[in-house]
Amino acid sequence: MINTDYNAYLDAHCHYEDLGIDYLREVLTKNDIYSIGASVDIDSYKKLEKFRLAKINNLYLAYGISPDEITKKPFSSVLDDVHTIDYENGIAIGEIGLDYKVTKDKQLRENQKILFAKQLEIAEKLDKPIIVHTRYATRATLDFLKDYSKLRVVLHWFTGNEKEIIEAFDRGYYLTQRYAVPKVEKIEERLDQLFIETDYPVSYNGAPTEVTGIIESYKVFCKKNNLKLENIKERMIKNFEKVFGED
Repeated sequence: MINTDYNAYLDAHCHYEDLGIDYLREVLTKNDIYSIGASVDIDSYKKLEKFRLAKINNLYLAYGISPDEITKKPFSSVLDDVHTIDYENGIAIGEIGLDYKVTKDKQLRENQKILFAKQLEIAEKLDKPIIVHTRYATRATLDFLKDYSKLRVVLHWFTGNEKEIIEAFDRGYYLTQRYAVPKVEKIEERLDQLFIETDYPVSYNGAPTEVTGIIESYKVFCKKNNLKLENIKERMIKNFEKVFGED
């Protein structure tokens, strides 16, 4: 169930598995931050399940196995992990996708596609949105998603070129921005297809990321695009309700 405040900040993508439950509850509540925490492997999934059972009010969860996992363990074990996750406990399936930076090996890239497809099929079956990782694989990811036209798609920290950004918008996808990246032309016309994220704890331009970094990200986003903070906060929450509140 989605319970939201239009004056809150929304961090659309982060990884909290290394944080303590009490600390996370306090910092999210104190700073009026809603977050979507995503798993990347079976261990982070299990940690996030502990968060779910602790009922942290401002925290929503997405469960998935990231493409990086195919380089870390036998593929059969990765597939076993897919079937271990209870995807119904999350509001979305993610992060999932393709990552061609981690490997150039053709078979490993093929395994990424198999892993991606299996989780897309689960998303279709459960009618859940997906949070997609596209690093160094933007074109391949967009091509792959053509066969899954009914899914609600969020492209996390999307770094496609202008043509790929327009294509993603035209398909009805949502893009997440970290500060104001990627650059979107006529952004005021695309606000109903955007989210803002930190990707905590991933650093940005060499600087460490904080849970509260989403506040600065909103401010930078608004300043660079000459937009009012209160309007963007409301818009992001409405997008959140539209994409993730239909389960």
